[in-house]
This record gives sequence, structure tokens and C-alpha cells, in this order.
Amino acid sequence: MPTISLKHRYFAANLALLWLAILFYSKNRFYLSFLNTRYTLDLGEIHGKAITLVLRTQGILLWLAIAYSIGGCAYYWRKSPTEPSHAYVAIQAVWRWLKLARSYLAKFPQTPALPTDAISRQEKVSLLFLLLKFIYLPMMIEFMLANWSMLAGRWWSYSGVMSLPRLEAFNNFLFPCLIDVFFITECALYAFGYSVESRRCRNVVKSVDPTFFGWAVALACYPPFNSLVNNYVGWYTSDNPAFQHDWATFVAKCAILLCFLVDVWGAISLGTRCSNLTNRGIVTKGAFAWVRHPAYAAKNLAWWIAMLPFSFRAGWHRGAIVVVLTMAFWSFIYFLRAVTEERHLSNDPEYVAYCTKVRYRFIPGVF
Repeated sequence: MPTISLKHRYFAANLALLWLAILFYSKNRFYLSFLNTRYTLDLGEIHGKAITLVLRTQGILLWLAIAYSIGGCAYYWRKSPTEPSHAYVAIQAVWRWLKLARSYLAKFPQTPALPTDAISRQEKVSLLFLLLKFIYLPMMIEFMLANWSMLAGRWWSYSGVMSLPRLEAFNNFLFPCLIDVFFITECALYAFGYSVESRRCRNVVKSVDPTFFGWAVALACYPPFNSLVNNYVGWYTSDNPAFQHDWATFVAKCAILLCFLVDVWGAISLGTRCSNLTNRGIVTKGAFAWVRHPAYAAKNLAWWIAMLPFSFRAGWHRGAIVVVLTMAFWSFIYFLRAVTEERHLSNDPEYVAYCTKVRYRFIPGVF
């Protein structure tokens, strides 16, 4: 019986986990709701007929899986990877652990516990990175589609905005369009980072944060976990705030644009290495030459500015205190994300050297 070559085993492992993920997305109740929103994009008219494109994250994931299945077959047929894929390593690790667990259960209670070294460090990295891809990739695609749909809707209403005063046109049209562009850019970079790992892209995963606390504070900021937290804490800010006076709104939105520009600058500085909870090589240029966490600082400053209308409407009494404390809670979550990321990255001597050069976490020369 002919043996299957290693490269074909790697590819088969990739396909097995890929299509299991697609199956899970199509059956799980949360993903059926979260990834099934229909986004209709107007593409104009051809010969008097309106052309529209209907997209769903579920459909995009399916087509990406098909494209990888076809393209990966050609790639693995022509080339022989020198290293096993994350999927192959993960399947081997789980299979070996299951056999150890079966042996342990057969001898229980004589055997006190499973061996602590049942899964190696590299196997943990593969398992955790696959979990990251599984959680974050569909999320980034969904966010990208949602913002693209909102941008397209605003753009097609451009002719109606032209008659507005310049101040209102900026507040109600130009500002939200720019925010959509920023978010689309950031999500596209992160979607690529979760999709592609290559030495050519210089984004090979060195390590993934193995701590429960590091994962907990990161996932608390994303669906569905942020909604669960908001049930108890609340969320009293916005990416598109409105004050009672147009000039106050204009000034606040200019400041928020600068904040989100820094946020996107941080993502562009990471480039192909965009992803949470990983070390894919230490980035020391761009926004990271100034502070160690430019995106966290920029986002939180923008949200504090956007929180002000909620505070004014609540009045400076108990309601406003609740609004401020809620924003303080979320800023503390991001502070914990920064601390846990630094704890993880400090295992890399290159990051330790970077910290001695860039001393400030959030605000240059201050904090």
C-alpha cells in the first residue's frame, strides 16, 4: 500500500480543520446570526439596469475555503514545505493526548495525573494560533463588510449632502465616511494577518500568549463577549458622537479623526504581522517608534472624547458618574491587555531591548 508523503499529510490536515471550521460556522447558533447579515452594495447601472452585489461573511468564508482547497492543492503538489503545518502539528498533538488520556482513564485511580509535558511548546503554539484564526478571521471579515456597506450607503447619498452647509457636511457625511475607511483598512490588515503566515511576509508566529488571563482581557473586547460584559457594565460612547452645537461636534470629531488615524497608523506599522496575542516579530518602526501601544491609546482617547455628549445629557450627578466609571472600566481592560501583551512579549530578548528604547506605553513623554 503506497504511503502518503508528508506534504500531502500537511495539506490534508489543513483541509480537515478548514472544512470543520466552515461546518461549525454554518451550524453554530451564534455564527449563524453573526455572520449571516446580508450586505447589499450598489454598483451603479449598466444599460439602465441597477447592479447590486449581495455579500455575507458566511459566503465569503465558503469561497475562501474553496479557493484555498484548489490553490493549496496546486501549491502542495509543486512544492515540499520544510516545516509541518499548524494543522498537522495540532492534530498530532490532540491525537497523542487522547491516547494518553485513554491510558490514564484505564489505569485510574492508580495513575495520579496526565504528564505535564504531554503537549510540547510548539504544539501549544499551533493549537493556540489555530484557535486565534478560528475566532478572529470571520470577525474581521464581518467588520470589514459592515463598514464597507455603511460607506457605500453614505457615498451614494453624496448628492444629497452637497446642499448642506460645509460644517454639517463634515459632521454628518465626511467624518463617518473617513471612520469607515479607517476601520476597513484596519480590519483588512488584520484579516490578512490571520489568513496568511509566510516567511516571505515575515509574519511567522514565534509564540502565542498561553495564559487564560491574557486571552480573557483580549476576548472581552470582541463579540460575543463584549456584549455579555456590556449587560453588566454598559457602553456609553460612540464612534460618531453629536453635541448640541455643530462647532463643538466639529472640534470633537476632528480630534477623534486624529485618534483613529493613529490607530490605523499602528495597524499599518504592524503590516502583515497584524494579529492579537501573538509574537510574529517585534515591530519597532512607525507608530511603535513613539509608544508601545499606539492603537490602544488612540482608541481609548477617541472613546473618552465621544463619551462627553452622554455625560452632558446625563448631567453632572449620578448618571454622569456611571458613564465615566464605565469608560474607566473599559480603559482598564485595555490597560490589562497592554500589560499581558508585554508580559508575553518579554520572553523575547528583542522586545526587552525595544522596551528600553521606547519607554512609554501610551503617551510619549507622559505615560
